[in-house]
Amino acid sequence: MESSERPERRPRRFKLTRREFLVAGSAATLAAACAPAGPSGAGAPTATAPAATAAPTVAATAAPPLKIGMLLPFTKVYAELGASQKRAADLYLKQASGKLANRPVTFIYEDEANDPQVGLQKTQKFIEQDQADLMMGIISTPIAYGIRNTVDAAKFIYIGTNAGGNAMTRETTDCKPTCKSKYVFRTSFSAWQVSQPLGEWLSKKGTKEFFLCFSNYAFGTESAAAFVEGLKKNGGTETGRVAPPLFNPDFVPFVTQIKAQPTKNVYSFFSGTDAIGYIRAWDQLGMKAAGYKMFGAGFLTEQDVLKEVKEKADGAVTSLFWSVELDNAENKAFRELYQKEYNLLPDVFSVQMWDGMRALDEALKKTGGNTKDKDALITALEGVSFKSPRGDFAFDKTTHNVVHDIYIREVKTTGGQTVNTIIDKFGKVTDPGK
Repeated sequence: MESSERPERRPRRFKLTRREFLVAGSAATLAAACAPAGPSGAGAPTATAPAATAAPTVAATAAPPLKIGMLLPFTKVYAELGASQKRAADLYLKQASGKLANRPVTFIYEDEANDPQVGLQKTQKFIEQDQADLMMGIISTPIAYGIRNTVDAAKFIYIGTNAGGNAMTRETTDCKPTCKSKYVFRTSFSAWQVSQPLGEWLSKKGTKEFFLCFSNYAFGTESAAAFVEGLKKNGGTETGRVAPPLFNPDFVPFVTQIKAQPTKNVYSFFSGTDAIGYIRAWDQLGMKAAGYKMFGAGFLTEQDVLKEVKEKADGAVTSLFWSVELDNAENKAFRELYQKEYNLLPDVFSVQMWDGMRALDEALKKTGGNTKDKDALITALEGVSFKSPRGDFAFDKTTHNVVHDIYIREVKTTGGQTVNTIIDKFGKVTDPGK
């Protein structure tokens, strides 16, 4: 089984203040404001913020430490996704001089290990042992579903920074498999938001018959269903499907099945190492030359995948709420800052955590750093809105799911760099589950 370690931080320190960055000055201003120093190592299970050097933003007196439980994958199929979110959280805190609302911050990092039972145990640890103020993270939908009742019963605020299962922010019967909670917010997406617009867009343009290939777990099946729902709006149809297991070691047999059937348009959902394996098998079997076209939920071709498969993904069309090529001041500034710190292009997973940190930061400003009054913090989070690298960011106050634009993107390689270029947009997409 393949695994990844958390990346090591490069020894740099920035003099840029949080306020300077968060108002999204030009990328050139950001570059001029940076100078070297050394953060704590990223391999440690916990990371304590460096001492603040900026003036207090909320109160003049010393405030108690703010403890945030970070439940992320650092092993197995989604290890790089967890590493990306850790990089973004650490970088945000560095820009904030180690404090949010004048409270020094400690991140308590734990590995979700792609296991709902492990995720539940770590969540209980945050609540009972660590006495954390709140928690963030979770990549895999089954883990988010698995911890919902625990955080709700404990009145423990959870800001989800990836897991996109629809039911997490919807009303469902008896909360099965889960349902929305006043204590749960999501800065990422729902499965419906990511895939339904792509199906609608493609069928409206006359591409109506699709074969489906997706990872066989909660988010994969929800994404496929949303895509088909979008297809049907303009008379599109599904001609067949195949669903490889999560963390599948060999995609050649499944891509062979796709090639053995006549529908040339293929919708797919995979992420992490599964997406890398799938695209490599697609290339190995000459699918493009045989006339097959790749479409999918945007994680299929995110930057963590593209840096491994490069031009093998050229021509793939996907839908997502962000692209590294998105043309706004906040995205340009974030991209430059992230690249300078890590020598990597950011990806959507880093954006989701960055926005989670920003949402929490803005809410804490309104409560004066108070996390004891849960209702006050919930109200503050519900009212948060700001300019994000993805564009306008706000929560739907009914569901606590993010409202954002969804971009249609095509993979292109230019000058040796492979990225998702934006070709169209659906504005202000709100998940319909209320």
